Amino acid sequence: MADLSKLCIHTITTKPWKLAESVEQYAKVGVKGISVWQDSAAELGAKKSREVISANGLEVVSYVRGGFFPNTKSVEREKAIDHNKKMIEEAAELGAPMLVLVCGAEPAQTLE
Repeated sequence: MADLSKLCIHTITTKPWKLAESVEQYAKVGVKGISVWQDSAAELGAKKSREVISANGLEVVSYVRGGFFPNTKSVEREKAIDHNKKMIEEAAELGAPMLVLVCGAEPAQTLE
């Protein structure tokens, strides 16, 4: 079998597994890295998710996915900013060195 110790898998890849099952299965086959999607960490919370991941010998590579800032409505843009601030806090609790952003675009919003 190939050396999978440098491989990282997004939790979205193995949805509908819950985080604990994903971590257990990844560890079983030698995967050492995990990119945690926010919805997969929601059930346990960031702190407990970090404990489960560490206990199985995996490293959190990133927390996924923030962004989605563009919006023609300021209230929606502010919601996105607040959500991203929350994700930064969760990423820190999770021990994620990186927050993945998908900034997106709003067709009705000019770039000027």
